[in-house]
Amino acid sequence: MVNKWWIPVLLGVVLFAASIFIVTRPTEAFLGLALVFGWFILFSGIMNIIFSVQNRKVFDDWIWYLLLGIIEVALGTALLLQPHMSVNALILFTGFWMVFLAVSRISSAFLLKKMKISMWWLPLVSGILIFIFSFLILVNPLIAVFSIIYLTAIPLMIYGAMAIYFGFNLRNYNKS
Repeated sequence: MVNKWWIPVLLGVVLFAASIFIVTRPTEAFLGLALVFGWFILFSGIMNIIFSVQNRKVFDDWIWYLLLGIIEVALGTALLLQPHMSVNALILFTGFWMVFLAVSRISSAFLLKKMKISMWWLPLVSGILIFIFSFLILVNPLIAVFSIIYLTAIPLMIYGAMAIYFGFNLRNYNKS
């Protein structure tokens, strides 16, 4: 007998509701994501500082972790104190990350071509499309906002629906 079958259902309902909130309130959701970005950088900095200090006798280059941690703490704090900076940073991060992703796809396409893989052109086409999309994100931040919003909301909606389905299937399993 499966205990607490309702927990996945509850989780699914919360995630599904969060996805609806994200889609219907994109400005607030994007600001929230930008603030999470700032908190993540701050947390990463604190962890790097702790790691560097705890391992200063083990690693010769521990100072680099310490410097990275200090920079991350300063950046994370600045992003949290000035949310508009977080929004801009998230947009730039997304745009440049996608540029690097596009370059990676394009270079892997040529590697596959060199290896005589017949479908080598698929990563090339996807890389070019990703590059165009990343350019649009960097040129028009509104595209970035909506891309990030929907690329967050849709997986949450799917995961929420699947969790609800899973939970009710567990309940039905208990009845049989």
